[in-house]
Amino acid sequence: MKSYYELLFRKSGTSRVYTRHKAAFAILVIALITLAIGVIKFGWYLTEISGLFILMGIAIGLISKMSFSKMAESFINGCQVLVLGALVVGVAYGILVILQEGNIMDTILYSLASAVGSLPSELSAIGMYIVQCLINYIVPSGSGQAALTMPIMTPLSDLVHVTRQTTVLAFQFGDGISNIFTPISGYFMAGLALAGISWIKWVRWIWPLIIIQYVLGAMFILIAHIIGYQ
Repeated sequence: MKSYYELLFRKSGTSRVYTRHKAAFAILVIALITLAIGVIKFGWYLTEISGLFILMGIAIGLISKMSFSKMAESFINGCQVLVLGALVVGVAYGILVILQEGNIMDTILYSLASAVGSLPSELSAIGMYIVQCLINYIVPSGSGQAALTMPIMTPLSDLVHVTRQTTVLAFQFGDGISNIFTPISGYFMAGLALAGISWIKWVRWIWPLIIIQYVLGAMFILIAHIIGYQ
């Protein structure tokens, strides 16, 4: 038995439109499969991915019998939604560049590491966790935070008798929690902009969960330090 929508398309004389919809969806699926293969097998990055999506858009436009002018207009209309998010990403990255190029980040990290080194051994692991949490508000990138903090935290852990695995655990917990909270995270702020949600409104909703996660992270770090996690 034919579905209601297929009968509706046939009665209205729009069966060709329905066929083009299926063809456009097939092109989307093929593009996504190609994207996965390209990234995994050939190491595609932004240039190749952008080219793939441009080709996908042109192919879908041709299937939909759109003129090139109409394709361009549709592309611009779609970009209007992304402009605010792109600006937020740029501003967030600009703040990070100023902190790094001005050596402000090094000063902050040195001061925090010195404070951790002066703590008793029992509290050093918690101090490392707090440092990683604070640094993550400034450097939301996991790889960037690791490159910045671990060369200092690793030898510091040996001096304060904290196992290196516990130090890595402190970094892992400290790196992830604030990524859905800090306004410096470009991708996060761009997502809020696309969803039309203000950062203040998001914070009012998410802060209880953030606090719970921070407390649980501190408990796990303390347990790891007590048992000498290796």
